[in-house]
Amino acid sequence: MRPAGVEAAERQMKGAPGIYEEFEEFRGRRFLFAAGHFDYFSGAEKQAVYFAGELVRHLQADVKFIGWGGNGRFADEVRRIGAVPVVYPLHPCGTGWSHYLNLLRLARFIRRELKPDYLLPYVWMHCRVIGAIWEWTGAHFCWWNQRDEGRGISGNRLERRLMKTLPAVVSNSFEGRDFLVRCFKLAENRVQVINNGICLPTKQRCGTLRKKLGISNHAVLLLMLANLTRFKDHATLLMAFARARKLCPGADLQLVLAGSHGDATLEIKALAWDLELGGRLHLPGSVSETDELLADSDLVVHSSTTEGCPNGALEAMAHGLCVLGTNISGMRQALGADVASRCLAKAGDSEELAGLIANFVHNPDERAVHGKLNLERIKSCFSIQRMTSESLAAIRDGSAT
Repeated sequence: MRPAGVEAAERQMKGAPGIYEEFEEFRGRRFLFAAGHFDYFSGAEKQAVYFAGELVRHLQADVKFIGWGGNGRFADEVRRIGAVPVVYPLHPCGTGWSHYLNLLRLARFIRRELKPDYLLPYVWMHCRVIGAIWEWTGAHFCWWNQRDEGRGISGNRLERRLMKTLPAVVSNSFEGRDFLVRCFKLAENRVQVINNGICLPTKQRCGTLRKKLGISNHAVLLLMLANLTRFKDHATLLMAFARARKLCPGADLQLVLAGSHGDATLEIKALAWDLELGGRLHLPGSVSETDELLADSDLVVHSSTTEGCPNGALEAMAHGLCVLGTNISGMRQALGADVASRCLAKAGDSEELAGLIANFVHNPDERAVHGKLNLERIKSCFSIQRMTSESLAAIRDGSAT
């Protein structure tokens, strides 16, 4: 099964010649993406595939992906867009002299066999690996591409050197940019924020999710799309949901927490029992077809206390849904200042979040207005074409230095 959004992105991007005329110098050039293991396909990998697909379709670029093993969903998507997956056996988090020797062998392999003009690592561990050797590969460019709010970064000597010397440092979020600025004492303009590209969905409400979960078509379905881990703060959402039910007597409110069952799963189940949410809380686990989830939802809530710009919120906005959440920089970046001022509650404040939920449950027309505003913001600020153009501009500027 194709990952949600990729096939639709291909349909939307076809037949749009000339959209990258200002980047003709990249036509036919060689790009090498480094985005991890080929059995793993998540947000960063999806963004890499979107960007690479644009390069292949519109600039006839020679695109390859280097990965450290596997031949799964990620490799399948790379092939579908006309790029080539290349497996090189390496442990990206290795240490010691043997690791350094393996890095030298990797640099020689890239220089002799792949001959890239531009190196594009995704996520911090691959940025460290490729950044450490890029000058020995013959490439003209390499960037640091920050895809989260700073998890995994230690501030060690290699990272400090790369922040100072790589041709470009980019982030997909204000949170990621601000972390790098603080951690490495960088000038703010050293880090360029490039919004994720979001594919516009084609699926309309079909009732499939509701039927699977036994939810009435008349119920108001609230969705949070995030793995069940502690830093997502599902507990605040559960308490807000329980309070919102009391503020909306007679309304059939249903809450779906869709995502892999992580370290907060047992706590979530225990809290749901204490709040007497039986029959109203649904935990379907990881769902590959997120379009199906979003098409059947009425309201999306994202309660994280810290995060970059969350794809779960952006994908909901692309469906024209009203999105509520916590007042963190990632949510403000997603929604924009105007909508954020009306749709975000203080992090950890279940009472304020409950009030927002109740207001939009009682006012479906207001919900629809915010959904339309969200869709327009996706089209103007989070399109795949804009992400690609800004990425190419960063590569061009960095290659000229």
